[in-house]
Amino acid sequence: MISRWLHLFTMLVVAASLVALMPAAPAQAQNRICFNEVPDCIEGRFAEYWQQNGGLPVFGFPITPAFQQEVEGKVRLVQIFERNRFELHPENARPYDVLLGRLGDDLLQRRGTPWQNEPKASTTQQAGCRYFAQTQHLVCDAFLRYWQSHGLDFDGRRGFSEAESLALFGLPLTEARVETNSSGDTVLTQWFERARFELHTNLGPDVVLLGLLGREAFAPQPAPQPTPQPTPPPAPADPCADIPAPVNAFIEPACIQGSDTVVVAVLGYGFNPGERIGAYFTFVATGEVVGVQIIGGDTADADGTFLVTFLVDPALAKGLYALTLEGVQSGNKAIVFFKKV
Repeated sequence: MISRWLHLFTMLVVAASLVALMPAAPAQAQNRICFNEVPDCIEGRFAEYWQQNGGLPVFGFPITPAFQQEVEGKVRLVQIFERNRFELHPENARPYDVLLGRLGDDLLQRRGTPWQNEPKASTTQQAGCRYFAQTQHLVCDAFLRYWQSHGLDFDGRRGFSEAESLALFGLPLTEARVETNSSGDTVLTQWFERARFELHTNLGPDVVLLGLLGREAFAPQPAPQPTPQPTPPPAPADPCADIPAPVNAFIEPACIQGSDTVVVAVLGYGFNPGERIGAYFTFVATGEVVGVQIIGGDTADADGTFLVTFLVDPALAKGLYALTLEGVQSGNKAIVFFKKV
């Protein structure tokens, strides 16, 4: 009997020693994640979202703590990561209460090369490619495989639907071309609304890494030399500040300025899987039904979401518009508002 207890005691000592030698993982406690490599932690809903939707390979390390920032006319809780920006939208139901910044679009605009002016695909059909009619670009080969194999987890099932991939990366904004990134790597590159795909063949034939858009977008800018300036006139009121919040849906962008044709994406949720969806536009000021071309199907996906896009033509009159999506069987309504200014 004594020998059996000695044997058990020895096994417990060895097990404790092995546990002590295991490498330490990032510290996690009550939805708080910290890292040895950076000083900032991720907490609460942002920590949960970071873990569930790709973690370090997709978003990178946090490069700021969570803080309040004005986003499209509203002050929101945000946190900057190496590859994107998290925005908390508590008025939306999960998982749409955390949205990602459109940093790909933002950086192209900052570089003076807006995506609307980018060369379009020369064909709509090519082996190993998927054509996106909304922006007229092809995504091919390793980039297409990466886009289809990643996304935000809306339904908890394995694999990703097109809506889930679109929510993570957005639409392609350029064709694939060779560029030199901020780290000095010259690689095949393609820009998306919320990401930049880079093919690093030095690491393997199909190794796609995401560009460090968060670091590039929020890097400190060199301070300009001070020069005497006249007192500027008062800033005009923000024409996009009074757009009503969406119901059971979200829309990007919600405010259209300028004379370019703009692609608007809408995702409604809460429908029955596979049910038919009716859609109509109204001009809010008069209640008049407006004809706008909608791109997409007419039935909800298996997870009860319904994704459509439409084009806002420069000829469309200025004002506030509403798009209503209504499930034929469920009666569920998803309503978004957008403004032409």
